[in-house]
Amino acid sequence: MNVLIDSRWKGNTGIGRLYDEVISRKPTIISDQHIASNLPLGSLYSPMMLAKAIRQSSADIFYSPSYMPPLSSRIPFVITIHDLMHWFYYTPLHRLYYKQVIARLARRAKAVITVSQFSKQQLISLMGIDEQRITVIYNGVDDRFASNQEAFQLNRPYLLYIGNRRKNKNIPAMLQAFAQAKLPNEIIFALTGQPDAYLMQEITRLHLVDRVQFLGFIPEENLPALYKGAIATLYVSLMEGFGLPILESMASGTPVLTANTSALPEIAGHAAYCVSPIDIGEIAHGIETLVTDSVLRQQYIDAGKQRASAFKWEDTAKYTWKTILS
Repeated sequence: MNVLIDSRWKGNTGIGRLYDEVISRKPTIISDQHIASNLPLGSLYSPMMLAKAIRQSSADIFYSPSYMPPLSSRIPFVITIHDLMHWFYYTPLHRLYYKQVIARLARRAKAVITVSQFSKQQLISLMGIDEQRITVIYNGVDDRFASNQEAFQLNRPYLLYIGNRRKNKNIPAMLQAFAQAKLPNEIIFALTGQPDAYLMQEITRLHLVDRVQFLGFIPEENLPALYKGAIATLYVSLMEGFGLPILESMASGTPVLTANTSALPEIAGHAAYCVSPIDIGEIAHGIETLVTDSVLRQQYIDAGKQRASAFKWEDTAKYTWKTILS
């Protein structure tokens, strides 16, 4: 079978990681073609570009590792919609485009892959996609997180957040809870990426200037050690379609504080400490518990390792190709 693939998603992102894991495990019966376009991933013209690429190809089916469908297609197509963050946390224009364009085009797909039962229910209720067309395929965890023995060293013990700055990530609430938690002053909150004006304003207001550290860009190969060196990972998002950092942290032997909403409890199972993402006191208590209760902390470490071991990229790739080929 000849498969046309939207390879623009390849890169150092969560979707890029999925792309690499799936494409690297391509079945031998697959002959792959790739979209040749420099059009930005989020461009309003992407559906038109994809439709043109499909018309010009000899492919039997089109596959995208993310949400962008073609405007029209002479062949079946399979797309992956990881979550509906555009629906809730982007600009009004993003929301309108997603509702009026992406949702309508996605309903024509042969299959829509998503990454959690939570996201599946959102696709049904909000986008009107037929339940029979939706396949849930979980993401995986790279083996290097479990096998790594090196622990990253900062100048002080640290709690860790890995991710972007979007509103759903709930970083201000985690900062407020960290400020409220009764912890030794030597413990800092380390976040990947760069600070922005709003976060710096919050950090200053909370008197945390000397207790928050921004780590900048962290290469993929350094992530296992960064998780390993942390006291705990904080990932108390308002909404997630999956939440890969909680599994990467678990695989690394680092306990996780996460939210009890959206897909996060589905992915974490009983292997993470779950709290309300809108209750600052509850988040603060969770932080205190993971830092000070050594018995409970070890229970989450052991349970986390076992939980993370169930999520394998080999399974993700196998079921993705099965969906494409079926």
